[in-house]
Amino acid sequence: MSYFANINPELLQLIPLTAKRVLEVGCGEAMLAAEYRRRNPKAEYVAIEAHGPAAERAAERVDRLIQGDFEALTDDEIADQGRFDAIVMGDVLEHMSDPDRVLGRLHGMLADDGYLILSVPNVAHWRALFELMHGRWPSEDAGLFDRTHLRFFTLQSLKDLFARTGFAMGKGKPRKFLLTQEQADKWIPALADLAERMGIARDDFVRRSSTLQYVVVAQKAERRAAEQITIRTAIFAPTLMETRTTLPAEYLDSVPGIISTTEVKAITLPKLAPGAPKIVVVQRVVPVSEARWIEWLAVAIRTGWVVISEWDDHPDLLTEVHGVAGETRWTSIALSHAVQTSTPALAALFRQRNPEVAAFPNTAFTLSPLPRRGDAPPKIFFGAANREGISQAVARSLSALLADHPEIEFEVVHDRAFFDALPTAAKTFHPTLPYDDYLRIMGKCDIALLPLEGKESELFKSDIKYVEAGSRGLAVIASPAVYGDTIRHDETGLIVPEIAGWAPALKRLLNEPDVRHKMAAAAWQEVRDHRMFADQVDQRHRWYIDLWRRRAELQQDLLARSPDLARLVM
Repeated sequence: MSYFANINPELLQLIPLTAKRVLEVGCGEAMLAAEYRRRNPKAEYVAIEAHGPAAERAAERVDRLIQGDFEALTDDEIADQGRFDAIVMGDVLEHMSDPDRVLGRLHGMLADDGYLILSVPNVAHWRALFELMHGRWPSEDAGLFDRTHLRFFTLQSLKDLFARTGFAMGKGKPRKFLLTQEQADKWIPALADLAERMGIARDDFVRRSSTLQYVVVAQKAERRAAEQITIRTAIFAPTLMETRTTLPAEYLDSVPGIISTTEVKAITLPKLAPGAPKIVVVQRVVPVSEARWIEWLAVAIRTGWVVISEWDDHPDLLTEVHGVAGETRWTSIALSHAVQTSTPALAALFRQRNPEVAAFPNTAFTLSPLPRRGDAPPKIFFGAANREGISQAVARSLSALLADHPEIEFEVVHDRAFFDALPTAAKTFHPTLPYDDYLRIMGKCDIALLPLEGKESELFKSDIKYVEAGSRGLAVIASPAVYGDTIRHDETGLIVPEIAGWAPALKRLLNEPDVRHKMAAAAWQEVRDHRMFADQVDQRHRWYIDLWRRRAELQQDLLARSPDLARLVM
């Protein structure tokens, strides 16, 4: 990979998704910009790059590309349209002749509530110490010993630089690379022994010397530091639920005021400073008994945690699909400080048992570029779970159409019953996939089929499959159940109320590519404008902060709903 085409994942993760205007200094080929814009497509992205060939490629990926050396450009040339919500510098500051002046200028270009996100190599890495002790300083094309580095930083010297230039450091993500494992295993303990003899805490030295690069967020020092809140997500139904679990947790971590972590099939509450804002989101847990849940809840309350129950389905579906029966499937909903869910119907249902409910619609987390479809026969996607009855009926209804179109290929994920019922040999089956692979397979297709039977419990489901298909530029055919409230028929997709209508709808999209492309583009635009997680981040953050501030009131209401819990807590 080209030196100018790297993406630092930790840097990407710390760029706030709420930013409306972003400036990147030293963008290379703007691969980081392209990936950020997939997450936040409505942001305006301005970038600066001095290297001509890299700048030429970068211009295709950003809204505005300024070719030149930042230190030689004027402030007016860069910030002519106003200040920026986020300024990004990935491994650039060490190449500047005057870092103090650079950060001083960036301070003026940054909005008052904006953030500076940067990465620098750590000159206190064990390999640098090792080379110096041998009287050497290597000269390399890239990395820690890049021959074009003009300045060198430790974490403390970076903090000092921030202080001199009007910034205060916030959270960060140290990147720990040992470079050579065998040598690291041999020499880090030896260097740590020497550090101890010098009066340096061994653990602190090992932590510093194992860090190759610091990736940090800073804000203007005159601004009150963002109120840090810890969000701990406990995931009890990980399969097929990434859009409600791991992905929200990962993307919320882009907020400078949130520290977000996850764990699977366990609820471990980290020890934090007394009074530190903290919330645990418990996803779709069904306790073995109400008494066991109350016992755990009492511990959470005594240690200062606000507890949110996360549900994206009607609890009765657990009975239908997994055989989970009894009132305990409702316990975590009724006995939590608050509930978060995905649809207005579920929110209304849950408010019957808990008055504090927020509905956050399911969203796309990344938006692929709208594909340019060629002349190849359209490929059809079907990916679903627990749709066996309706999916088989839809598959069989396509028999005559597929006999006339043997060239049409299907990609089927998870639903073996649909795959087996498809009357064609041009089909590929994929078992349950990781979410990125699921979206990759979907993105190779042109049309998505979204059938729902319309059972009462299904009416509480979300329209996530339409959102996913739209984010990858597919045209959709869907049942009126759930999707009828979202899809505008003949504009963002086709709604088919009867089984007999699936074949004619599919035939239309096959035979009328202009109609298919127009519907796909309309759905893609709707997702871009209204259904990205980036649009929801601020709303979630505000709700979590509000819950924390109202925790005494929420706890009083919770204890009133459960005398048994009150006896344990009081």
